[in-house]
Amino acid sequence: MVNLPVISSLFDWIMLSSLMGTILICLILSVKFVFKHKLGANWHYYIWFLLLLRLIIPFTPQSPVSIYNLLNQNSQNMHSDNIYDYLGEAKHPAIGITDATGISARDADYRIQNNQGVAGSLNEYRKSVNMKDSDRRNIFIIIWLAGVFALATYTLIINLKLLYKIKSEPIINNSSIIAELEECKSSMNISKRFAIVTTRQVSSPALFGLINPILLLPDSMVKSLGAGDFNYIALHELAHWKRKDILINWITVILQILHWFNPVIWYGFYRMRHDCELSCDALVLSRLAPEKHKEYGHTIIRLLEMTIKTQWIPGTTGILTRKPHIIRRVSMIANYKKESHNLTLAALVIFIVMGVLGCTNAQDSKNPDARANIDESSYNQLLSDLQNNQIVAGTADVEGPGIIVNLSDQAADNNTKGIPEHGLLVHDTDILLTVNELIKAGAEAISINDERLIASSEIECSGDKIRINGTPCNNPYVIKAIGNSEKMLETLESKGGYIEFFRELGFGANIEKSDNLFIPKYNGELNFKYARVKN
Repeated sequence: MVNLPVISSLFDWIMLSSLMGTILICLILSVKFVFKHKLGANWHYYIWFLLLLRLIIPFTPQSPVSIYNLLNQNSQNMHSDNIYDYLGEAKHPAIGITDATGISARDADYRIQNNQGVAGSLNEYRKSVNMKDSDRRNIFIIIWLAGVFALATYTLIINLKLLYKIKSEPIINNSSIIAELEECKSSMNISKRFAIVTTRQVSSPALFGLINPILLLPDSMVKSLGAGDFNYIALHELAHWKRKDILINWITVILQILHWFNPVIWYGFYRMRHDCELSCDALVLSRLAPEKHKEYGHTIIRLLEMTIKTQWIPGTTGILTRKPHIIRRVSMIANYKKESHNLTLAALVIFIVMGVLGCTNAQDSKNPDARANIDESSYNQLLSDLQNNQIVAGTADVEGPGIIVNLSDQAADNNTKGIPEHGLLVHDTDILLTVNELIKAGAEAISINDERLIASSEIECSGDKIRINGTPCNNPYVIKAIGNSEKMLETLESKGGYIEFFRELGFGANIEKSDNLFIPKYNGELNFKYARVKN
């Protein structure tokens, strides 16, 4: 069983954010399709940052225009009305006598028993009602954790293996290449020191390292690079560094691990990486003279020709993508133009609109603050009703004002004709009639010799003893009742009432008020073989 609340809450958040992320990806892809050739490469890349925000930030403001308002609100919120469907129809049940041998509780919820406090009752009740769902949910959590662990381990091993191997690879110290790199750094306004390593671990040029960056060049490709190719490769990888793409790349890797079960999330990040390369191309082209744009495109084509298979390693940024995307990149390079101010403003407006639509939560009601108050009020009402049900069902210790009634057998020295020498004994019907009077007067909890009366309690005579809940009780019989002490006392002491008649026969019947009575809970078992709650 998965009982850690942090893991359970994280799982719930991942499931919800994965659903929202899926909807947002569909929205992003739709808008990208509409504005495919109208907005620049940077916009097509940065629009994916809305997906990162949606998956990272657990709490976002509510909005009446959020796309998630289209979702069924009942799947996101549990309302008290729905909960009462499980608890039963009656919110305030009462107890009453059904016959001369037992007491029943109308509409009492007997599923809640043997709990400590109202919060414990709620938790235990949920466990008993949703046991199968809980077990199934725990299985899903375990499977999710196993997937996260497996992918995290795989990613860590790949990067540690790459780091270990490139440490033994030769570092390029060629003065002309170093000079070209420094020239490119100056063009990009970057002062960070970069190491250049030739290795067999990558199939195309890539940038590796979050703190100490290393430019990786395939050793099979170094000798084949034409004049100026390294310059364009370096500019592209420096563009990745300047825009913190390695950090963004790691964020997407972590999110992919957490959402490993969702192919739509994986596809969204796959498209994001390709748009990232287009955006890097646009940044490089903005730093090059127009006559060199074609040369940059030719470099990408030559790299593709020299590469048998493109390979993406988590935690690295490269220059090559798959052939369909290369065609798109070359097309963009051939037709590259700087964006106009009007187009930039339109792109910003679309970005903001999509942010409002996709990065805000669904609004619970027309008045979110009132909705929050309603939810809290409903929760408190639920706890109150659970407590009331416990009191009625007799499954909780209770205390409060009330009265104590002592019924005792008739004195043995009574010489009335027809009375046995040992006197008359208090009978089960005497106790039953007294209990009925107390209930009529509004008693909320009753016990006899500390045996709590519930719906299935029996009051029966067995020889010279009276059994309550199957337990033999001895004379005198102490009946405790919590409720309005004045009303109960007035009812029992009324002229012509049963207590007056009881006393006239010579029985003991003492009544006293108490400001704070304690009545213990029912300690027996409640097993229902035939009765069940109607769905």
